[in-house]
Amino acid sequence: MFVNDQYITKAFNINDKTQPFTEQILNLLKDLETRNTNSLKSLVGKRVGIIRTGCGKATLVGLVTIADVIKYETEDTFRSDEKRHMVKKGSKYDIKKSGVKYGYVLVDVERCNPVIITSKGIVIRNI
Repeated sequence: MFVNDQYITKAFNINDKTQPFTEQILNLLKDLETRNTNSLKSLVGKRVGIIRTGCGKATLVGLVTIADVIKYETEDTFRSDEKRHMVKKGSKYDIKKSGVKYGYVLVDVERCNPVIITSKGIVIRNI
């Protein structure tokens, strides 16, 4: 799919049901997307789409390059980057006790005209 004159084949879902994560990314307030598993590792180094879910139909809203991944093995290290990932202590997206969290570094963020996406995928979708 051509988006903002770029050919994009993959996108990942971000659930905005409890917090407007996609807008925080698009407004350059959030530059780390966090996951409980290393589920976006195949996208590191690639230009991909961001699909907003959790509030209406799945919608492509922007593009990012996933530059790197950070593995958080303690709550303290995860909390130290809270200004970057914007996950509040105690939220459902917080690091679990004795758990691990992965933070994906997002660069070259670009908003696009919203496009409803009908392909299926829990984490990553073909677009």
